[in-house]
Amino acid sequence: MKNKFLKIFLLVNLLLFSSLIFAQKGSKTLQISGDAIIPAFQEAAGFGLSLKGLYGITQNGELTLSGGFTKYKLKNTDGAKEVLVRLVPFLVGYKQNIHHFFLEPKTGIGELGGRTLLTGGDYSKPSVMAIFGGLGAGANLKRISLEINFLAIHGISNSSAGIWYNKSFHYASVSVSYTLFKRTNH
Repeated sequence: MKNKFLKIFLLVNLLLFSSLIFAQKGSKTLQISGDAIIPAFQEAAGFGLSLKGLYGITQNGELTLSGGFTKYKLKNTDGAKEVLVRLVPFLVGYKQNIHHFFLEPKTGIGELGGRTLLTGGDYSKPSVMAIFGGLGAGANLKRISLEINFLAIHGISNSSAGIWYNKSFHYASVSVSYTLFKRTNH
């Protein structure tokens, strides 16, 4: 039994080590992105900025790590006059390049917060942890990337979170990314 376990362990390590060797054929990239938010279900527009690191694991595949913020306004939500939504996601994804086009599923965790203007002039600033997940598709044009994103957000806090308790949002965005630097390993 120990011999079989040892063989499996060595095989897994060999596969892992060989994948790390092949990973060196990819690239390292840093991009900055500006988003125009078009919330599909909230009927409001907004903006966002993010920074994304890409690490090539194959010639056409890259692991991505991004962080940023997004803001947009909602009206007449759960008794509030106006809600300014603030999202701060930290996402991990995989970008598959197909010639000049790409697909990128992503998931992560972050903050769902904002400012709620209540009737009577008062306001509150609730904030909760949230789960993020989505898909991006676009085209690479030299140092510029154009992308259409869909992102779903779900607040994961207890009932003391106020307006964000068990709340879900979905939005679409159009983004333009600029590659600050790219280093390719051979």
